[in-house]
Amino acid sequence: MVTTFNLFTSVSWIITGIISAVLSTLFLGKNPKKRLNQLFSAGFIAWSLSMVFNGIVFAVASRSLTVANIFRDLTVVFGILSAFILFAAAYGIYFGAESLNWLLYISLIVIAGVLSGFGAVNDWVTQDGLGGFKTTDNLVGKICTQIITAVFVIAANVLLILTYRSSKNPQAKKRVGYFVIGYSTIIIGLLMFVIDSFIQISPYVFPTFALIAWVMGPILMLIGFYVKTKSVSSTLAQESAAMSESQLLKTKQEQKIE
Repeated sequence: MVTTFNLFTSVSWIITGIISAVLSTLFLGKNPKKRLNQLFSAGFIAWSLSMVFNGIVFAVASRSLTVANIFRDLTVVFGILSAFILFAAAYGIYFGAESLNWLLYISLIVIAGVLSGFGAVNDWVTQDGLGGFKTTDNLVGKICTQIITAVFVIAANVLLILTYRSSKNPQAKKRVGYFVIGYSTIIIGLLMFVIDSFIQISPYVFPTFALIAWVMGPILMLIGFYVKTKSVSSTLAQESAAMSESQLLKTKQEQKIE
């Protein structure tokens, strides 16, 4: 039997995942050859797969708990992986694209793999006692899949905030500002699910706000991607031209005085 809440969960997560998948292609479409664009796109592809798989969990649970738990494991793996990929993207923005080396990738993959293993083992689908299905919300599973994941996204946002504060280019600063707001929105969505475990109100409230936040976050970051920035050489050229013009005017004024 599929309860109303299970149906809501299934449909809402799949729709949110599809929207995220569309957005991920737009990130890559901006400039497919840039590594940061590839990371953002990969992060949101993994994010979208995690949401679609989680929607499938509640669509198939009434027919087979085994299949549901397989999709739940995939949800955990891709959800954690997406957070680490987005962290790598923020790391690359702060330290520069040249800092994105294989040592960093392997380290993040190993950490994500360990967390995914612990998360999958301690997070499974079971009956909720009301005719439907739920995830266990096991504390170890929650720490691995939600809390530590949130810490890495928060760390990524801190790097973006530091980049924002140190940027001297107004347009580049505006772009990073959208990234900061986007990451913050994703963090709010993660916290909604953590709060949902401790505050007993309507089961629809926090998941709804979380999914809205998870759609808005990528959209805000995508807006930032399409903000045009001036290169340093262009900025220096303009400053040099302005100085030359100023010196020329000053020379003309001196000639008039003489």
